[in-house]
Amino acid sequence: MEKWEGKASAKLPTTKAEEAWSLLSSFCSLHLWLPGLVETCRKIAGAEGQPGCVRYCASPPGDDGKPAIWAYEELLAFDPARWCFEYKVADNNIGLKRYVATFKVLLPPSNGEGGCQLEWSFHCDPVSGWTEDSLAAFPQTGIEAMAKKVEEALQVTIAAEGQPLDMI
Repeated sequence: MEKWEGKASAKLPTTKAEEAWSLLSSFCSLHLWLPGLVETCRKIAGAEGQPGCVRYCASPPGDDGKPAIWAYEELLAFDPARWCFEYKVADNNIGLKRYVATFKVLLPPSNGEGGCQLEWSFHCDPVSGWTEDSLAAFPQTGIEAMAKKVEEALQVTIAAEGQPLDMI
């Protein structure tokens, strides 16, 4: 059976990996980091940060008042020491089947660059009405928006505290 795969990444040049993870590690806070794409993200079952936790995510409503995209997603693994988690899409309205994704916060390469990098990878069965490239573009758009939002949030925090970034 054919499998589709994709990987998206975005650099956060001024954000330490620990800072990014502290903001993004909550499985049920996706709406905070993808405004405009995800309007609702709430826990439906289980405990936050524990395998078995299920979240409901939905995009803003369309003309009919219903979310254009919605999904129930189940946390499969959560590793705060490695700054990553894995989840599967359990049910959705866009045809994803056997979709499993991994989200990671990565240290920069050891070439002296600062900051960190976010990575979102997935594999799934082919999706009717989509191409593999169009499906892969969705997490890329999302992770770029997420990286920008995280950097903005930390800059606001730093400005409010009046401390330079490396003092936090």
